[in-house]
Amino acid sequence: MVKGDIDFVLTWVDDKDPLWLEKKCQYTDSSQIEGNTNVRYRDWDTLRYWFRGVEKFAPWVHRIYFVTDNQVPEWLNLDHPKLKWVNHEDFIPEEYLPTFNSHTIEWNLHRIEDLSEQFVYFNDDVFLIRDVSPEDFFVDGLPCDHPGLDYGTPHELWSYIPFNNTVLINRHFHFKDSFRKNPWKWIKHQSALELIKLFYFGKNRFISGVNAQHIHFSYRKEMFDLLWEEEYDLIHNTCKHRVRTKDDISHWCVRDWQLMLGRFYPQKKMGRMFATRQVPDKKGPIAFIKKQKSKVICINDTEQEDKFEEHKQIICATFEALLPQKSRFER
Repeated sequence: MVKGDIDFVLTWVDDKDPLWLEKKCQYTDSSQIEGNTNVRYRDWDTLRYWFRGVEKFAPWVHRIYFVTDNQVPEWLNLDHPKLKWVNHEDFIPEEYLPTFNSHTIEWNLHRIEDLSEQFVYFNDDVFLIRDVSPEDFFVDGLPCDHPGLDYGTPHELWSYIPFNNTVLINRHFHFKDSFRKNPWKWIKHQSALELIKLFYFGKNRFISGVNAQHIHFSYRKEMFDLLWEEEYDLIHNTCKHRVRTKDDISHWCVRDWQLMLGRFYPQKKMGRMFATRQVPDKKGPIAFIKKQKSKVICINDTEQEDKFEEHKQIICATFEALLPQKSRFER
């Protein structure tokens, strides 16, 4: 049962906007290139399919908060009653602006005016491709999630960040205690391999990582307030970085914190992430979308993508076949 409204939050950037590009050049330099190349910002022209998917598969959503740096696609209908266009300066403290760091934006989402206590956060590469219900995201006020444990060795900028998150979580929680307080939540819907990992690590105080959940995130605003209170200096320092650095922590800490407190509702996996370079694979994202194998898909751009234009056309054509009807979010 869902209690209260559920809003969606979507972040997006127009990488071809000359004003944005000029500002980015003014505040960044070549020494900050790792993890902040053009790949991290380029647009795949799939945004309209995000809105079409929401209209078709989640008509019950209360509001959609579309977060940009004073940018808006020319085709977007800002008069749609459910759509709220939010600029960075509307909710991010002035001392952190301008920012080109997704972590800064995400750590301040809870400050968006009138945002519901329960909200679902989407990157612009995460799409709905089948019907979803409110109970797919929240049950009895608890964020739905599929927990699990992971491990990794930092070897590039991106991989340092979940490592930093894990250090923070281990500083505040004993996993053995978290697991024993809510064993059924961690065990429910797990595969045999995941159960082995859980019971192995369930004896330990520390964990080596929480499984990556690179799809949507169900959050409560109060959890962001709690993290800011508990780890103000760490989050503040992250937000001061104009672009991502290996010293950052990400909003994934909020999800990890929810899991460790047991403030989540156990759920089967309802989505999958693919890399754009997997477009040609027979069991890649194209087949996944066509067969609507799950409710959510993430198609993530990577540094290894070397056929951008070709793959973009294929992805857009696939979404067009699934969602050909123009939505009311479009002019």
